[in-house]
Amino acid sequence: MSPDMRIIAGMWKGRKISSFSSGYRPTAAVVKKSLFDTIGADIEDAGFLDLFAGAGAVGLEALSRGARFVCFVENNDSRVGVLRRNLDTLGARRDSFGVFGVDYLGALQMLRDREAVFDFIYVDPPYKGPAPRRILAEIVASRVLAEGGLLILEADRRNGREVLDSAPEELYPLRERLHGGTALIFFRWRRNESTET
Repeated sequence: MSPDMRIIAGMWKGRKISSFSSGYRPTAAVVKKSLFDTIGADIEDAGFLDLFAGAGAVGLEALSRGARFVCFVENNDSRVGVLRRNLDTLGARRDSFGVFGVDYLGALQMLRDREAVFDFIYVDPPYKGPAPRRILAEIVASRVLAEGGLLILEADRRNGREVLDSAPEELYPLRERLHGGTALIFFRWRRNESTET
């Protein structure tokens, strides 16, 4: 492990969080900054779902910036352990987060059964993991994205066009932010497209 990541802004600004030195691709600071600059103040009092959470860097940033509740989904036991230690170290309130130590399909099913919905869903799958189009389709089927909510996919920049071309028709791509080899692609429900200014 390498405790060299930091929270960028909010109540935990500058605090260190633990990550991994190998076998793990944490979201780069510049990508994280771009994500939350785009979301802006809308993160305050929002529900946030961090799929493929790893050590929790993105979801912890959301909590630091005022998210009401963050659900972390990570199926690797070692990473869940680090995530829980990060939450403890930062002193996160127990009622402000949930940790699902299962795969994303199991988590989506459980969240659907609970009729949970989120204002923001952040998806950062392993580049060699399930295809983004499959993950997006499962999220659409689960209906855990709130009306007017944003779904943000972190993807390899080289695959950005393929992701956009194969995205479920229920999702409307709002914008794409490029940072080095990484693309952030923002979606919302297509039925809300007409409300976008």
